[in-house]
Amino acid sequence: MGKDALMLILEDVIKLVWGVNPYFAFQPYRLLGQTEIVPGLRFATYDFASIAVTVVIGLAAWFALNRTKKGRLLTALIHDREIAIAMGVNVNAMFAATFAIGSVLGALAGALTAPAIAVTPGIGVEVIILAFAVVVVGGLGSIGGAAAGAVLVGLARSIAVHLAPEAELFVIYGVMFLVLAIRPQGLFGQALARRI
Repeated sequence: MGKDALMLILEDVIKLVWGVNPYFAFQPYRLLGQTEIVPGLRFATYDFASIAVTVVIGLAAWFALNRTKKGRLLTALIHDREIAIAMGVNVNAMFAATFAIGSVLGALAGALTAPAIAVTPGIGVEVIILAFAVVVVGGLGSIGGAAAGAVLVGLARSIAVHLAPEAELFVIYGVMFLVLAIRPQGLFGQALARRI
């Protein structure tokens, strides 16, 4: 059974257990209230808190990948698996740990995002499209690139929602097209030599 088939089965199990109605997790917004930046301009405090948590997690991920031994081993493993195996790196353990950490970060991202949107079955498709656009625009393998890509895609999407809501999805692909036409490896991605 393929992973796509398994994903479709699990999505139907989710609908069977929790139903198809959207869930609104509005409590954090109500709990934290609003912050007035200038007189007459108020923003939800939860949005500021989620930005702060995101920055902390991003910096921690960058530090873990670039300043720790395990992070450098993982980077080496990603770039050249055969050499990493020859050097004695436990590939299966590294991949299992990476998958576990990625799952925790994905769950945390979902929990942080849930109060801002309605949680519905199949919401992952929209998130996957945005994540794909962010990674492609920022460049593979770069946390700074992912942050820059997220800001760029987010701003483009917000502008499209206000000026031309019907073109929102096309704007995301338009940003990807423009970036890839100028830099095929993304904004912060590094061009890699082709392996023969």
